[in-house]
Amino acid sequence: MKHIIHALLSVVAILFVGCFKDNSYESTYVLKPLIQNMSVDQPVPLAGVKAYVYPVDTTLWGIASYEDAEAGIITLKEDPSQQMTAPSSVAVPYTGTTDAETSEEGAAVGVENWLQMTINAPQQMIVAVDPTHRLYGYTQQEHILNLPTVFVSVVFQLWKENRSYKNGNWSFYNDFLEIPTELKTYISPKIQTVEDGELTDPTSATQMQVYAYAADTTQWYIASYEDARNGKITYKSDVTQTRIAPTYQAYRESSGLYGMTVTTTPLMVVVVDRSNRLYAYSKQDPDLLGASPTYPVVFRLWRDTWISVEEGWRIVNENFRPENTVTL
Repeated sequence: MKHIIHALLSVVAILFVGCFKDNSYESTYVLKPLIQNMSVDQPVPLAGVKAYVYPVDTTLWGIASYEDAEAGIITLKEDPSQQMTAPSSVAVPYTGTTDAETSEEGAAVGVENWLQMTINAPQQMIVAVDPTHRLYGYTQQEHILNLPTVFVSVVFQLWKENRSYKNGNWSFYNDFLEIPTELKTYISPKIQTVEDGELTDPTSATQMQVYAYAADTTQWYIASYEDARNGKITYKSDVTQTRIAPTYQAYRESSGLYGMTVTTTPLMVVVVDRSNRLYAYSKQDPDLLGASPTYPVVFRLWRDTWISVEEGWRIVNENFRPENTVTL
């Protein structure tokens, strides 16, 4: 019986060695670069990315600066005087077949921006550089065995306000990020029920909904009261493009004003009167280094006008909207 067991173990050992004698870590690494401009946007293909590989461990090696990233230089973390300047592989345009998503016409989407390079070690440091926005990132790719082609996406998140951040297995760096200047702004909505009548405050803290987008009203508009109520704006040149997450939200303070802290200009400021189903929006260009501004807006309920413009505000009352017309 023992002889039989030994014989079987010998056969298994031979088969085990035979299965793995041709094992290889060499693969074609296909990188699909994408960029996400706003947190609510879908990532889109990104052109012009550079990429390369080093057969090292990212727990030991990193990148000292954007200039080094673009030049293909990595640095030993514990001893910055130790650097490597010759990647094992540098990316070239992808030439293989694709499993990409296709457009309605059947054409591959974004494949012209894909990159490929060779990896051939158990541990790989993959580096991607976006020269357009001066961003870079890297990841650790491990233990790819007997896999001829590997497809990986890298998403640069342009909206991130951090000099370094993680996204999945990738570490990203923005050496040139300028920390935004914060400015407290105020909106003062009033109600006028009769012509020449007194201007009054909203009847409750929840009557007015106030928010702002980092957007320009020459390019964006609100298509309806429901859109205004839901925080949705539409791109004038392409109505299929919309945004549904305001950049800033304002809240009523003890002074009766609605306050919000902003970091960009211009602003598309929106005020929705939920009790009377009116809304207003305007373009504001605050001086981020100046004093806190207050933006007044008056809802004149006595007006039987669909759209009125007052002090830069576009005030809309859909009760008087003509049929078959579009708000712009």
